[in-house]
Amino acid sequence: MIDPQQQKLQSVVMGQMPGAGNQQQQQPAAGSLQFMDSSSYGNYAQQPQAGGGPGYYSQPTDFSGTIGGGAGATNFDDEPPLLEELGIDFHKIYERTVSVLNPMKKVTKDMLYSIGHDGQQSADSDMAGPLIIGLMLGGAMLLRGKVQFGYIYGVSMVGCFSLWLVMTLMSERGIDLWQTASILGYCLLPMVLLAFFSVFFSGTGAIMTILTVMTVIWCTMRSSDMMVIAMDVHNEKALVAYPIGLFYACFALISVF
Repeated sequence: MIDPQQQKLQSVVMGQMPGAGNQQQQQPAAGSLQFMDSSSYGNYAQQPQAGGGPGYYSQPTDFSGTIGGGAGATNFDDEPPLLEELGIDFHKIYERTVSVLNPMKKVTKDMLYSIGHDGQQSADSDMAGPLIIGLMLGGAMLLRGKVQFGYIYGVSMVGCFSLWLVMTLMSERGIDLWQTASILGYCLLPMVLLAFFSVFFSGTGAIMTILTVMTVIWCTMRSSDMMVIAMDVHNEKALVAYPIGLFYACFALISVF
């Protein structure tokens, strides 16, 4: 005679607990299993990779569109170029460089101002060119074994701030600090040529003395032309040129001696 406990244990093992038959009837057969539709996974399941079937996952390659949702979403298509966001315009750099190297070329207002996306005119304070010119000046001095990068950037910072303060007090319109530094930095380009010629000629000779005076006048005239247009003080060019000439005279002494 089978013990009741053993009979209950056998029924558990065989899946014959009370109500087990009803549960087995509710489960579908193995051959009629229903899987989730692949369309519920989005479009990724329908994009096959190269060499794969429709079941392979493919990442999207189109990253255009917007970031976020709602009215504050950012559209990639409306974003300006990276160089424009950084304020680097190679056309303006070329125009300023040519205007400094060519004393006969007239300085225009378009060289000093830019038109923004909103149509407003803003001061063009490009600093890429002056930084490169400062490195070129230091590199020209290295040809004579003189490491003067600290003096170059130190005098530049003190001189730019001092001249910006003087120019602001001289005009009602005023001038931006970064625009002042940009103009003074671009007009420093003839000083690079002076530092290069100092490698071949003695600093106390007659040739270098003439070249130094001509270079200071050259830098002063081009810089004062740009400053006058930027500040809109066409009748005060002589007053503007005097402190600027002292500024470039300091660089001439550093370049030659």
